[in-house]
Amino acid sequence: MTLHDPVFSLHPALLTPTTSFPALLHEPERHTLPDGELLVFRFTNGYGAAVTCPATPDARLDFCVLDCTVPVPQPCFDTPVSGQFLSGLTHAGTQGLLMLTERLPVHPRRAAANAALLHEEF
Repeated sequence: MTLHDPVFSLHPALLTPTTSFPALLHEPERHTLPDGELLVFRFTNGYGAAVTCPATPDARLDFCVLDCTVPVPQPCFDTPVSGQFLSGLTHAGTQGLLMLTERLPVHPRRAAANAALLHEEF
């Protein structure tokens, strides 16, 4: 038993403001950056997205569609959502792009893998 109040300390990374996207079905992997946060989304259709969120309030976001059918997700520039890295986006604009990415048709490699599994004997 102590006679004084305990002193609590928080790691600075825990004080980074988090950005939420409530309209999505998936939660992102969160990675702390020196000046903000990187959110990596992986969707069941085989695509994903990378979003950088600076720590300053009202900062603009960066967005990129990812190919998540490979072990390490890679930028993907051949989708109707975006053919390039996008910078200077608002939170609402980024949420709209994430929703479009989440609703893309199944990635061709994921569709081929699913078809192959249908013909397997277990």
